[in-house]
Parts: sequence; structure tokens; C-alpha cells
Amino acid sequence: MVPETRRTRDLIFVIGAPGAGKGTLCKMLAEANNVDHLSLGDLLRQTVSSPNADQLIAGCIHRGELLPTHILHELLYHRVAQPVSSTAGRPLLLDGFPRRLDQAREFEAFGPPKLILFFDCPEDLARERVITRKLGRFGDTVEIFDKRYSEFRESNPPILSHYARPEGRLITIDTSGATEESYQKLQAALGSSEEWAALTSEAPKFPVEWL
Repeated sequence: MVPETRRTRDLIFVIGAPGAGKGTLCKMLAEANNVDHLSLGDLLRQTVSSPNADQLIAGCIHRGELLPTHILHELLYHRVAQPVSSTAGRPLLLDGFPRRLDQAREFEAFGPPKLILFFDCPEDLARERVITRKLGRFGDTVEIFDKRYSEFRESNPPILSHYARPEGRLITIDTSGATEESYQKLQAALGSSEEWAALTSEAPKFPVEWL
């Protein structure tokens, strides 16, 4: 349950298959705008790298499985919450969340997202990107990719349907091109979004340290 004295920052959910370019494009977007970036994948990898890592979390990550929703929300909440009395901070790109509709619905108790960005990339290209990444990560194998993509193919359509209304919150970007091409498409899509304009124009230019 969310503590009464805390609320979440303005959130932008970023969804897409593994290899769709979420991490790269979000970093570029954060560097060029008044927004911050939190990668769920990086957060989970940092969590399991600790000598005292929770074995349930570590086991799920090593097997390429999704965490139980309540554990995932606990990890995320401490990164996105702020005191109610504090000055609103910069919007946060939440990269890699949600991966299932139940995660989205339960997390909305903390605060619904202002925008949802869907990075759309064909399966074959996404697979090639993952298994040939220069900075390889644990789990960048064909077997784990196929497992994760199968889960994505089943779980993503309900998420897209859930966020199809109201108009303007869900923005789909074709990320099948090279990085710069995909980023230009992302900039063009956000350039016509009134919600994005409001979020970035009102956000402070420098990040705020949250408790």
C-alpha cells in the first residue's frame, strides 16, 4: 500500500520487445530534455549483483522470468516516490515497464502514467540486436530472447489496448531503423504531443534528489 506521505513523480512508461532500442533511445531522450531515465533491466541487474541479493529475484533474472508483481512494485516504488510536500521533480522515463497488464493496473495505484511510449520493432531484427550487442548482458542468448519475446507477444497487446484511451497517451514509434533514424521518429512523434510539451516545459532543468 502506498504511504500517505508519498506520491510518484510524473511517469512515462516505455514498452517494447527486448532489442527494440528502449535503453539507447531513452538515454538519448533524457540527455536532450528535462526528463530522467530509469531502466528496469539495469535496476534488476544491479539488484542481483549484490552479495546479499534476494535469491528469488536472482533466480527469476537468471532464468529470464518475470518477477512477481508485488516484488517488482516494491523495488520500483522506492525509486519513483517522493514526499507529497516536495516540489515536483523531473518526469521519469520508466524503461521496460510494464511487461504485463496486471503490473500496469496495480502500479496505477501509485499514479497513472502521463504518457506511454511503445517502441515497435520486428522480431527478427530485435533478436539480431540482442545476440550481437557489443555490451553483452547476462541472458543475451537466443534461448532467453525467444522465451522473453514469446511472453512479450502474449502480454503486450492487452497493455496497448488498455492505454489506447484517452487519445494521445499512447505513442507508437517504429524503431526498426538505425539509431539516429529511430530517434528522429521519436522526436517527431513527441513534437506533436501536447502532454509531452507540458511535461518537459514545466519540469525543472536539473534533477532533484528524492528521499
